[in-house]
Amino acid sequence: MNGTSNVVSKTKNLLTPTAIDQCGSLLHHYATTKSLTSTKKLHAHIITSGLLLSSRRSNHLLSLLTTAYAACGHLSRARKLFDELSEPTLLVYNSMIRVCTLNGFSYDALQLFVELLNLGYPKPDKYTYPFVIKACGDLTLLELGVLVHGGGQEGFDTMRERSEVSWNTMISGYCQNGCAEEALRIYNEMVDAGVEPNSATVVSVLPACGHMNDLKCGKQVHELVEKNSLGSNVSVKNALVDMYVKCGCMNEARLVFDKMEKRDVVTWTTMINGYNLNGDGSRALMLCPSMQMEGVRPNSVTVASLLSACADLNSLKQGRCLHGWALRQNLESDVPVETALIDIWKDAENTRRMIDGIGLRKNPAHSLIEVRNM
Repeated sequence: MNGTSNVVSKTKNLLTPTAIDQCGSLLHHYATTKSLTSTKKLHAHIITSGLLLSSRRSNHLLSLLTTAYAACGHLSRARKLFDELSEPTLLVYNSMIRVCTLNGFSYDALQLFVELLNLGYPKPDKYTYPFVIKACGDLTLLELGVLVHGGGQEGFDTMRERSEVSWNTMISGYCQNGCAEEALRIYNEMVDAGVEPNSATVVSVLPACGHMNDLKCGKQVHELVEKNSLGSNVSVKNALVDMYVKCGCMNEARLVFDKMEKRDVVTWTTMINGYNLNGDGSRALMLCPSMQMEGVRPNSVTVASLLSACADLNSLKQGRCLHGWALRQNLESDVPVETALIDIWKDAENTRRMIDGIGLRKNPAHSLIEVRNM
C-alpha cells in the first residue's frame, strides 16, 4: 500500500475535525503536485466516509476538491463541484477561471469573472486578472482586455465591437461601484444596440433596478427572463427576488420564490430579510422551519435577519433558540450576528429573563454573553 493509501486508511470513517483537516492538507498537496489520481482516491474516501454529509464544513471540503481538480486540469469534474458550492471562495473562482482559460474555454472564464463581479465580495485580485486578460486575448477581445486592465468607460466607448461579455462587464462594474444609474444606462444602450441579454446580464442589471427602485425596468427584465427561458439559473431567480424586495413588492417577490424549483441559502435569506425590511417579522420567522425542512443551512446573514425579526416582535423564546444555535455553530462572533444579538438582548429586563431561563455567564474576554450547558 502506498503512502497516499496509508493516510486515507488512517482517516477513514473518522468524522472529526482532525479527519477533515487531514483531508484538507492532502487536497492542498495534491493541488500543488497536480496529482489527479490521488485526488480522485481521496474524493472517493471523503464521499464514502460521509464527511460531506456529516460536517458543517462540507462547503470548505467541496472548495478544496474543486481547487484540486482544477489544478489537475480536470475541468468537467471541477465545474460539477463548483456548481454545488453554496459560497465559492475567491481561490475557487481564480482556480476555475485559470483552468477554463488554459483549456480553451475562455468564454466560460469571462462568464465566471462577471459572476464574481456580481457577488461584490470577494473582490478579484492579482491572481484573477492575468487569466481574465488572457481569455480576452484568446477571444480577440483586445479592447475588453484593456477595459478589464483599467480602461473604464473611455476604453468601452472606443471599442469597435462589443460582445455580451463586454456589455455585462460594464453593467456589473458600474453596479458594484455604486453607480446604479450608469449601470441602467449601459443596459438600455445594450438593448437598443440589439444585443440579446443573457443570464449574466440579468444578474448584473437587476441589483441596479432594485437600488434605484426602478420597478418598471425590473419588470421588463423579468419579462425578458420568462420570454428567453432564463429562469432555470438559480442566480437569476435570486436576483429577481432581491429586486422585488428592494422595490418593496413582497407579493411579487414571494411569487417568484414559491415557483422556484431550487432554492439556496441566498434565496431564503433574501426573503427573510425582505419581510424584515418591510415590517413583517412574523412571516420572516415562519420561513425558518421551511428552510430547515429543505435542508438549507442558514449562514450568519440569515441568522442575523431572524434575530432582528425576534427583536422586532419581542419574541424571546425564538431569540433564545437562535442564540443557542448561533453559539453551537460558532457564528456568534460574526459581525451581523453579534450586532443582532446585542440588539435583541439590550433591554435589561430581557437580559434578566435570559439569565433566569437558561443560565448565562459573561466571559470577560468577550463582548458577548455566552450560553452555558446548551
